[in-house]
Amino acid sequence: MRIGIIDKGNLFRGDLRAALDSQPFLTVAVEGTQLDIIVSSHVHGRDSAEVLRVAAQANPAIPVLVIAERVSEREIRRILTMGAAGILLQETAAQHVSWAIPAISNGCRALSPEIAESMISEYLGSSSMTPQEQSARERVHRLSHREQEVLHLLGRGMSNREIARSLFISPETVKDHVRAIRSKLSVPTRVHAAHVAWLARGATAGNAA
Repeated sequence: MRIGIIDKGNLFRGDLRAALDSQPFLTVAVEGTQLDIIVSSHVHGRDSAEVLRVAAQANPAIPVLVIAERVSEREIRRILTMGAAGILLQETAAQHVSWAIPAISNGCRALSPEIAESMISEYLGSSSMTPQEQSARERVHRLSHREQEVLHLLGRGMSNREIARSLFISPETVKDHVRAIRSKLSVPTRVHAAHVAWLARGATAGNAA
């Protein structure tokens, strides 16, 4: 099986590269060779969008497996909607490529167990959410990845300066994100935004229980 590697996240090193090289049925193809599957790595899951668009235009018959260091639930839904054949988390990808790639070649979707468990829990638990929790979760999912990070820290009671230090951005940038969060959540203050974050986390915790 010929695989093409797109290493945008510089993740194909150490255990992951060794896991690929150890599979006798896999051959890393050179440029210009007909591919059976594309494996694309990214630091953030959202960064895979361009690769998925180009791959779909060039040859939609070739499946794409996305490996990401970090990926949010919102990004998972978007990546799968865009046609990704699978998503593996970089931290555990080396353990799963040996079954994920054959599964994809047979027409199946392949997800890291952590991602699959999260999606199953969300599906099974959605009916047990209160209307307030469901609304809060849907509103939080509309935020960008960075806005969700800011909201998470804001919900922990951190000041703008503390959030800025934690995310390695300026306090002014944090202020801009907080304003955008308040607007998208339709709340008047950061305290109300933190309450929405608390409701969304409560929905997740309730589902896990």
